[in-house]
Amino acid sequence: MRCFMALLATETNTFSALPTGWAAFREGGLKHGDASADPDSSLGVLLAEWRGLAEADQMTVVEGTAAAAQPAGRTLRPVYEALRDRILREIGEALPFDIVLLNLHGAMVAEGYDDCEGDLLARVRALVGPQTVIGAELDLHCNMTAAMFDNADALIAYKEYPHTDEIARGRELYALCRAAALKEVRPRTAVFDCRMISMWRTTEAPMRAFVDRLQALEGHEGVLSISFGHGFPWSDVPGAGAQLWVISDGDVDQAGRLAAELGEEIYRLREATRPSALKVEAALERALATEGLTVLADVADNPGGGAASDSTFILQALLARGVTGAGGGLPMGSGRGADLP
Repeated sequence: MRCFMALLATETNTFSALPTGWAAFREGGLKHGDASADPDSSLGVLLAEWRGLAEADQMTVVEGTAAAAQPAGRTLRPVYEALRDRILREIGEALPFDIVLLNLHGAMVAEGYDDCEGDLLARVRALVGPQTVIGAELDLHCNMTAAMFDNADALIAYKEYPHTDEIARGRELYALCRAAALKEVRPRTAVFDCRMISMWRTTEAPMRAFVDRLQALEGHEGVLSISFGHGFPWSDVPGAGAQLWVISDGDVDQAGRLAAELGEEIYRLREATRPSALKVEAALERALATEGLTVLADVADNPGGGAASDSTFILQALLARGVTGAGGGLPMGSGRGADLP
């Protein structure tokens, strides 16, 4: 059997004015065929795992481009097209394949492309044909589209936020795709749109119990995989929002019933899982009434979500109150900050 694998991932904040270009991918990681040689790197960890599994099963592995960038604004069109086309060329030059494994994000947006993952998967499908099994692993902050589901045999998202299960989900994806290529299973996917935009921490109740339930259902009565895609809230694109999907062995009706049941459960939990945040003035009142160090963070200006970290709302409130002894800083190694006397 022959297996192709590659990585193309970034998380796009469409409200951000910071474009994602070549410099961002060079800084985040850009390798052409050898990322798996460094299994301790964020770029190579999953590709190394897939390579080890495939070679243990005596597959021939062809490794393509691996490219990742930290969250920011839309990827520049020539950059996305160049990376996409390089992966397609790598596939085309080494056909045929039994399995294609892609490490994607699920919320990548480029100039002219609101759905980079759907675009890439559709082009890969056109190249390899209907018989090749295509699987992709996704960050759970993914915005899912019909193009993604229509062109992949298996999509599996992380279950944990914070993300601690990339390797576990990658192993599941590999096993499912291998079984499908060997005709041992027939993956069929059904999707439920939760019609919500929110954030869900899986380490906290009631989400911890919900995730545990998902995992308990997998592997029984034909259920191959269950994913809850939280969506990426800072994406103004079609498909943004939470979706739950079930992959069943040949029974799409069964998958649909279970997806609806679990998706409706998430909807019923919406108040219990609603994130809590304070307005600036309320946060400042609480901070001033608290002894010791207090950190005030503008969560919407988080660089980890692609923002520029340049908002001044908290600083303005501090100055207006005449607060002294406070400090402000910009993350990501900017080296800049401000101290209030």
